[in-house]
Amino acid sequence: MKDIKELREHVKDLKVLFVDDEEMVRNGTGIFLRKFFDNVTICCDGEDGLNTFKESKDIDIVITDVVMPKMDGITMIRKIKEINPDIFTIFITASREVEDEQDQLSNIAIKKPISFEDIIMIMETVGKLK
Repeated sequence: MKDIKELREHVKDLKVLFVDDEEMVRNGTGIFLRKFFDNVTICCDGEDGLNTFKESKDIDIVITDVVMPKMDGITMIRKIKEINPDIFTIFITASREVEDEQDQLSNIAIKKPISFEDIIMIMETVGKLK
């Protein structure tokens, strides 16, 4: 594993869209993500996330919950990938099962809650692509 400061320096300019319907998860994870990424936008459901993505087409990473009202994460990512098929996507879910479609649409799947180790793994993976 690389030094955390070196990893952060390498990925800090990437723009992250984080989508989750649970306010406590949004707040806590948002604070956590901002320690590593300088530009984090947070949305409360898939519909809001899709609209935000369409408005700011320079997003590099989408991290989303799977089960949400209005539009679930899988549907949101499917629509986002119609706009940008190469977008780096991460599903977070409380479920232990990973659906086939969820697995096909995401680069990484993480179980809630997001941990420090998960963030390191994300930064290492994204850092290799950058």
